[in-house]
Amino acid sequence: MKRLDDVCGKAGWRNEYRDIPNNGGVECGISIKIGSEWVTKWDAAENTQVEAVKGGRSGAMKRAAVQWGIGRYLYNLEEGFAQISSDKNQGWHRAKLKDGTGFYWLPPSLPDWAMPASCNQPSPENTNQKSPSVDCEQILKDFSDYAATETDKKKLIERYQHDWQLLDGHDDAQTKCVQVMNIRINELKQVA
Repeated sequence: MKRLDDVCGKAGWRNEYRDIPNNGGVECGISIKIGSEWVTKWDAAENTQVEAVKGGRSGAMKRAAVQWGIGRYLYNLEEGFAQISSDKNQGWHRAKLKDGTGFYWLPPSLPDWAMPASCNQPSPENTNQKSPSVDCEQILKDFSDYAATETDKKKLIERYQHDWQLLDGHDDAQTKCVQVMNIRINELKQVA
């Protein structure tokens, strides 16, 4: 939700749920406001064994977020497991079971490609190495040029979604992309 708030603004997105009949789970739709129009993408999940309704709704929302490109990379991760110990180790987290038994755990680490861009910045001693980066300015310029001449709203939305995903990890650039899209959608509505 923070990602959506950061990129779309608190009033620029919303979610809604629909129960699937016969205890079939729940659907979640995440809508993002583009111009004055809401675009929604849906996905579903079954209710879970523990906290069935909450678990089902959380699962459906995560899946709907993936439809917008949020967290899509997580599907490329290999299965990982936390390390658990009864001994306290530096950097490990403490947890308790319902019966009061305490333990320490360390989550599995993510590969570099799955970390946010800010975590992968080269350290000062490695500044001579160039890391692959996204040219946000060029993507925004190309999108702005395209949006200025495209009159087919469906094509415009497809291009917007594509470029918005290219800018993943660059919140300021994604915000500018949303602004360009909102301006163009409003222009097209005035012409219609």
